[in-house]
Amino acid sequence: MELFTILPIILIFAPLAVLLSFAPYLSRETISFGVTVSEYNYYTPILRKLRSMFATVSLIGNGMVILVCLYLLRSANEESTAIITGVSTIIFIVYWAALNMIFHFKMKKLKGTLTTVEAPQRVKIDTTFRQNKLTYSNYWFLIHFAIIVAIAIISIVNYKVLPNIIPMKYDFQGNVTSSVPKTYLSVLAINLVQLGIIALMMLVNWSIKTSKQHLTPSDPAQFAAKNIQFRRKWSLFTIITGLLLTILFAFIQINMFVPNLVLLTAISFITPMVIVLGAVWLSLTGRQGGGEIRNHQEDRERSKEQPVNDDDHWKLGFIYFNANDPSFTVEKRYGIGWTINFAHPLSWVLLLFIIAIVVISIVLANKCS
Repeated sequence: MELFTILPIILIFAPLAVLLSFAPYLSRETISFGVTVSEYNYYTPILRKLRSMFATVSLIGNGMVILVCLYLLRSANEESTAIITGVSTIIFIVYWAALNMIFHFKMKKLKGTLTTVEAPQRVKIDTTFRQNKLTYSNYWFLIHFAIIVAIAIISIVNYKVLPNIIPMKYDFQGNVTSSVPKTYLSVLAINLVQLGIIALMMLVNWSIKTSKQHLTPSDPAQFAAKNIQFRRKWSLFTIITGLLLTILFAFIQINMFVPNLVLLTAISFITPMVIVLGAVWLSLTGRQGGGEIRNHQEDRERSKEQPVNDDDHWKLGFIYFNANDPSFTVEKRYGIGWTINFAHPLSWVLLLFIIAIVVISIVLANKCS
């Protein structure tokens, strides 16, 4: 088994398995498997046991997928390696999604048995929240654009130096497995991919800034400050991720002119590993929205106030559909991050845009090959 085959499985899939398995521990203290609960109920023994059971079953299942994948890769060639890795990834995702839905419906049944306090549901907001600097400016992406433009200019200036057939993909022994005829489109296609990635990252950064404010029932002022820190750290991560991907594709493009397979392979391996490990590390430093993972309060100190119950708008606990909510982005109910309001017209424009990008990429790839 090649080193560069096994390492991504261990250093990327293993941390992801851990992060996904412990996602219920990272959600807000008013959310349990996509269902609203009070902070007091979140820490009851029955819900603690449910989270522990999910983490155990998830770790065992995902661990088995990873081990089987590594076993099959022992004697796999280049083509079968791609198939095995792809199928394992699909199983990995489907298993986790199915497990989430099973525990979501378990939680919905349990909710009716939990202690509740009869009190009017209140939506708490901080009217000065939007006056704060919630994210880093999208102007930071000018650095990314400068790199893209510089590499594109270098590619055009040195176009004649390239051979008529450009190698695009290599196997683990350094042999060319895919090549395309030299055209301006094939040479600059990577720059188009870079622009698409940066546009997506800018949209993510904008979504972090404009997503709906959602404070906790207890101590909303303190949580608002933590939520600002939460948004800013993920905004910075988004900008850095975009920069790393821009540099990665820049090296791929430069490799056309100055081939260095060892350096390219190393960068292609290190970049996604750094991004994944960075995301895992950030996720483990705080809950969704900015809360602390370890709550040292006594049970009597925890709020029994039921948060605003909008469970009906969350299909299967993770798809948000609320036509009465003007917000385009909202916090996810599973793990860390944001999702879109599928009842918002802009969400369908975004989905159509993504589909168009995929179709255009396939068409360009066919023209280049």
